[in-house]
This record gives sequence, structure tokens and C-alpha cells, in this order.
Amino acid sequence: MDCSCDVVVLGAGASGLAAADRLARAGLRVAVLEARERPGGRVDTVRDAVDGTPLELGAEFIHGKPSVLLKLARRAGVKVGTCNDKHALLWRGKLAEGDTSFDFLEDLAAAEPPDRPVSQLLAEHAGDWSELEARMARSYVEGFYAATVETASSLAIARMERAAEQLGGIAPSRSLQGYDRVLEPLVRGLMRRPETLFFNAVAEQVRWSPKGVEVRARTREGVPLGTFRARRAVVTLPVGVLKAAPPEPGAVRFVPHLPDKERALARLEMGPLMKVLLRFRSPFWKEREDTRPYGFFHAPGQPLPTWWTLEPLRSRYLVGWSGGPDAEALSRLREEEVLRQSLEVLGRLFKLPRRALHERLESWRVQDWQREPFTRGGYCVIPAGAVDAMEVLARPVQDTLFFAGEATHLEGEEGTVHGALATGLRAAREVLGR
Repeated sequence: MDCSCDVVVLGAGASGLAAADRLARAGLRVAVLEARERPGGRVDTVRDAVDGTPLELGAEFIHGKPSVLLKLARRAGVKVGTCNDKHALLWRGKLAEGDTSFDFLEDLAAAEPPDRPVSQLLAEHAGDWSELEARMARSYVEGFYAATVETASSLAIARMERAAEQLGGIAPSRSLQGYDRVLEPLVRGLMRRPETLFFNAVAEQVRWSPKGVEVRARTREGVPLGTFRARRAVVTLPVGVLKAAPPEPGAVRFVPHLPDKERALARLEMGPLMKVLLRFRSPFWKEREDTRPYGFFHAPGQPLPTWWTLEPLRSRYLVGWSGGPDAEALSRLREEEVLRQSLEVLGRLFKLPRRALHERLESWRVQDWQREPFTRGGYCVIPAGAVDAMEVLARPVQDTLFFAGEATHLEGEEGTVHGALATGLRAAREVLGR
């Protein structure tokens, strides 16, 4: 299946699709290699077998008003609905309104040089915050950013917080038809072009020189697919995959190797993430006066400390989220044990025995992103002192290799779908500029 084209794109996630779409519309012949059997990457939507409700195994929320993403949603004819952003908090055995417990966000966003781990920043504010605020700040950094506070960069998180505020804050919305529908215009446009999107195509070696690239690929089962030759390549693989070493599944070997990129990747991390999706016989949280108003439920200190409903969709699902050290610990457990711990957390939140929750439970699904060989985690985490490593990762190599993906966004939108889309468009501009 040898193939020749102008540009080969590694990865059909949001950034890869955006880059390929822009290059193809500019008249270039593009080949996109995607290891999975589907497009989207960390946008992974499935639908409930009973009523078709879209369920997001990966990216779920639209934060603020990112123009590049909302423009694509309008192009797709997708309706975006505002989530119920009212938060309940379990503290010292009592569930109560918790919106005011996020006052620490201003201090996170105001962090100034020198860069230091978030744990040091938390210690500096120990006298300013209550015990609850300090606990919530730690839980927020570990959950929302999938980071370990002992290593995560306070300056990187401050930059992301400020970027979110400039986009309209972190109040979330969702695609009512599913996140995958947002990317459909990009997929449709590429599918109309023969021999452009290649699924079950795992890039295993990129041999490059200023004269061009040769990408050797195989199927996930190990069957050789031949060589894809192009003048240039756009690499949109996640940090977790780029850090993997052959013969690990999904690992890519660059020949000659890229020492600057390798050093940058060694300084970055892939944040652990896990989601648990539970469907109950009825939405009992909406049937109770004390929990009806809330769309988010927080239990700091628990293995799955954050839960939410699918509002504004009417649904019988609760979604649990764990990031950072908690997600890493859960990854070592069997799925049945993850379910048990999930129900124990919900039992504490809603004052229900685990057996009663089991009786109400109809279906459950655990999505462990650490076990996805073509992702190896949630999204990029920047340790203290490593902000400049992202700039090195994003830099083109000899007008031949170009890099995109959420980890290469340099203005604070890393870890987001709209950030990934923006980097794909940026890489396409760089290619076309050559």
C-alpha cells in the first residue's frame, strides 16, 4: 500500500483533522494515518444503547467561547447547550452549596515568577485560605489539570486559568448531539478525497531529511502497510505516545532521532485521567429536593472526587472523574473495584448504602485513558520549570517535520479541544508558508 503525497499527517485527532482539512482545501495531497479504527482521538463519543444519549468517554465540555470550536460547531449544525454549573460540596459529612469554595482560583491565576510547584504556591497561601479552600485547591489542580501538585508548574496553570477567563471563564457547555458531531465537517471533507484517511494505520518509523519523509506503517495486528512518502509531515501524536519507546505499542521511531524534541518530551508529563459513566434506573438526584439544583458534586479526598450530570440533556447518567495521583492509583485496579469505589463515593454524597445504589444501577463503563496505547493518558502536564519545553516541542524541524496537538499550544489552551484545533491550523499555516 505504498503511497506518495505532499503531506503525511500522523494522528486523526482534533489537531490532525484540522491540519489535514486546511492543507487539503489548499490543494495539497494529504494522507492521514490514524492508529484507531475511528477519527477523533481523545474526542470519543459513544451512544447509550437504550435512548441514544451521547456519552463522552474523552473530551466532554466546551469551556468559555472559543471561536475556532464554536465556528466548527455551527458548520456542523451542532447545538451547544449550557451545562448546569451549580456545584455541591461534601465537607465533613455534609453536602451543601459549594460555589463559594472556588475563590482560590483568583490566587492560582495570579501566580507570578519564579516558577515553582503548585504545592509551594498552596503553602504560600496557607494563611489566606480556609482548610476547605486549601483542600479544594489541591483537588482542583489534581482533577481539572490531571497534575500532581508537587511537580505541576504554578506559572503554566496560571496561564491556563487566565486564558480560560479571557475566553469567557470555565463555565462549561456541551454539544447536545455529541462531541464527535463537532468534528464531522472535517472528517466528511477528508473522506470525500480518495486515499486520504487511513484507519488502523500505526506509524512505527519516520525516516526524514530536508528532502522529505518516509513513514513506515502497519496495522494494530502487525500487518505491514508499506511506506507513505511525502515532502513534509505534521506530527499530532499525544505526549504520552511521543514519549513511548519502541517496541511499546504506538511508539514511533524518528530516523535520524530528534534530540531537542526528546529532551523537551523528557521534561513534560502525560496527566492520568479516568472517567466512570453510570446509568441508573431513574435520576434519583433530580428526585430529591436537596440535590435537585446541582449539576456538579464534589467530594475532595475521595478516589473519584468529582461527579456531574449530563444537563442540559435529560439523562439517567452520572459521570465520575478522577485525575492526577488518584487516577493513577485507580488504573492499577480491576474495573469491578473501580465501580465499587465509585458507588462508595456516591453513597457518601447522596447518603445511600452501596447496595441501594447497586439495585438502581443499570449499566456502567470505566474509561481508563492510561490503558489507551495510542494516547497513554489524558493531556499534557507541565512540571515546574518546563514551560519552555512546549515551545521546543512546537518548533518545526528543518522545514520538514511540523508539530501540533494540545501540548504545543503556547497561549494557555493546552489540554483543550479548541487548543488542539488551533495548533493544527497553525501547523498547516507553517507548512503552506514554506
